[in-house]
Amino acid sequence: MKKMSDFINIKDSNNEIDWLEQSIINKHIIDYKYSDFKNIQHIGSDSFGSDFRANWKDTDTIFVLKSFNNQKSTPKEIIKEI
Repeated sequence: MKKMSDFINIKDSNNEIDWLEQSIINKHIIDYKYSDFKNIQHIGSDSFGSDFRANWKDTDTIFVLKSFNNQKSTPKEIIKEI
């Protein structure tokens, strides 16, 4: 998996978008469906968005879900959060 430091010029936001897309394609970041979660509970908020605790499908496996505030978050800020 490439790290942000692997990019020579991080100032260009296309690098961050490319990094996110490649991380999803290479399954370093997994895209889950919201409908796969139940028992969703708000646990906090910050300047980037809200955090939720949830159970995955019909298991006791607990995930933390991050909801980003699209108006305020840039790709670089999102990468720092994950």
